[in-house]
Amino acid sequence: QDLSGQHRQQQFADRLRDRFKVASSFEKGRLATWLYDRYQAGDFTAAQLRTAFGMNVTQFNSFVTRIQTLRDHYMALQAEQPE
Repeated sequence: QDLSGQHRQQQFADRLRDRFKVASSFEKGRLATWLYDRYQAGDFTAAQLRTAFGMNVTQFNSFVTRIQTLRDHYMALQAEQPE
């Protein structure tokens, strides 16, 4: 079995895309929050994510904007939850 870095990245991207397709809005927000936070923390570079998701720079910039928006909505919902 090929376990090269690029192969693992592609598997990760495929699984994440599959989860997004069937996820509720809340779950999409949770996934987007996790991914955006990992990107901001430097766990994934832009180049790694572009490669994993098969995006060019313009597509990736739109993707980051989208996941940031989903994250913001998710965080707002979390803030409204009673303790």
